[in-house]
Amino acid sequence: MTTTHYTREQLPQVRGTIVEVYSEVYADDIARDPFFSLERFEERLAAHTSAPGWACVVAATGTDVAGFTYGFADGDGTTFKLCENMLRAPWRGRGISRVMHDALTRRREERVAQLLVRRERPRLRALYESWGYARTGEQVPFPDAPLYDVMTLPLR
Repeated sequence: MTTTHYTREQLPQVRGTIVEVYSEVYADDIARDPFFSLERFEERLAAHTSAPGWACVVAATGTDVAGFTYGFADGDGTTFKLCENMLRAPWRGRGISRVMHDALTRRREERVAQLLVRRERPRLRALYESWGYARTGEQVPFPDAPLYDVMTLPLR
């Protein structure tokens, strides 16, 4: 498996991959909840990539993309907001998600990483807790979004 790092300037090279993986991983959610629609995802992606410090890591095995993770720096530069960390089903349970996460966060200068986990996904929250994240609150990031647990991890 290889990981490739991308910056905002390289978004045109990786955008199609991000949208393709999202469409596959979130197919069920896309079908039932407008918040997860491809159109809404692309709106969020555009907003995220216009923020400072946007970066992405893509994991691949041979020519097959396993998944990606991306995030950006908050306004004051103290927090790295990890927006997506997703894997296609065949590659889950192999530690690839952690490899992508670490490849992305180890390059960061911010003091903490922060991510959101849907409240109805306690197993995913437990996974992030096993990586050192702690639940620090809850948030509904958009008016039409579900409730998320806010989780943070010290980086420095």
